Amino acid sequence: MTAANTKFDTPGSAAGYYFQARFALLEGLRFVYRESGIEIAIERFDDVSFENAGTPIERLQTKHHINRKGSLTDTSPDLWKTLRIWSEATKNDPSLPSRTRLALITTGLAPEGSAASQLRPEAAAPGVRNPEAAAAALEKVAIDSKNKALGPAFAAFLSLAPAIRRSILDTVEVLDQSPTLATLDASLEDALRFLGPRGQIASAREQLEGWWFPRVFRALDAGNGTIPILELETKLDDIRELMRRDALPLDMEDAEPPAAELQALDEMNFVRQLQAVGTGDNRVEFAKRDYYRASTQRSKWARLSLLVDGEVSRFERMLVEEWEPRFHRMCDSLAAKPKPGAVRNAGQELYYWVETEARFPFRTVTARFISVGSYHILANDFRVGWHRDYVKMHKPDEGGGDDG
Repeated sequence: MTAANTKFDTPGSAAGYYFQARFALLEGLRFVYRESGIEIAIERFDDVSFENAGTPIERLQTKHHINRKGSLTDTSPDLWKTLRIWSEATKNDPSLPSRTRLALITTGLAPEGSAASQLRPEAAAPGVRNPEAAAAALEKVAIDSKNKALGPAFAAFLSLAPAIRRSILDTVEVLDQSPTLATLDASLEDALRFLGPRGQIASAREQLEGWWFPRVFRALDAGNGTIPILELETKLDDIRELMRRDALPLDMEDAEPPAAELQALDEMNFVRQLQAVGTGDNRVEFAKRDYYRASTQRSKWARLSLLVDGEVSRFERMLVEEWEPRFHRMCDSLAAKPKPGAVRNAGQELYYWVETEARFPFRTVTARFISVGSYHILANDFRVGWHRDYVKMHKPDEGGGDDG
């Protein structure tokens, strides 16, 4: 999948490219707060590379197979296409194996006794790693095989002096049975486990990947662009600050609701409440947006188990208790038979307070959309209202009210 080596490319699935980007993030986490000069590159020297001052110190080839299909036998195309890339790179720069880690990351399996199995890292397979035996097996395949499709890879490998071939394999590490695209979630969350309290790490990963993928796209669009490890560290610091035990992440502050979802809200009670006091169409649209953002954000907090028992109820009770004296003051100010429009105007004034002043903290979050949107959630259940007769006007069993 390396852009710099397009002659090796085959049409890849989207899963392979996402795996490549996600694995780059996972591997990049090894360098944070340790080596500030490192930069991460995708599709530059290899599928993924880690560079220092423009020189790669690690070059990774990633091979993703759905449902872990794929086997690194001694005639595996994944293995030989990778060796071709590294053989040609070494022919151009014989010092490459002595200063660069070469790794093949695959979701497939290296059968026991195969050359690839003998290239696993020592830590992964103590006493099994044997680059010399792997070199002998691969040299035999390259000489004896009649596989025409792999002929250029065999030729590239055999074109190197035997000592150079062995130096490459001394450096190569095969990491087989790596996590698949779907199971990388757990690996990333394990790497991020010290970023915040238990229960919030999935949210931390989501926030990190929400930043990472657009950053990767910008790097690719720049052409040979790299991502400094310091940028990753800065983002991690930002997320850590949000992950403090008294903090809640805000994901919906700038969310634009889908048009279909906004339209579906037209029949909701909170919209009817606003229309009852003559709220203009634009302000009703703003209200629908706040309702969507607040309800979606609160649902996400609940789904990620970020809310403590009774926290939402306490917040809503506070909102109701702030509304109650203002609502009854409004009612007290209205005559028994108010002038035409007086009730609606008074309701407008009460709702204007919600729009412009009602800013109450949900734990440490004081975002406008949380307070305003939560008032609409309450209005939808008739727990608050803006019109003096809002309950009578909207509950079917209460009859009609005065539109004055």
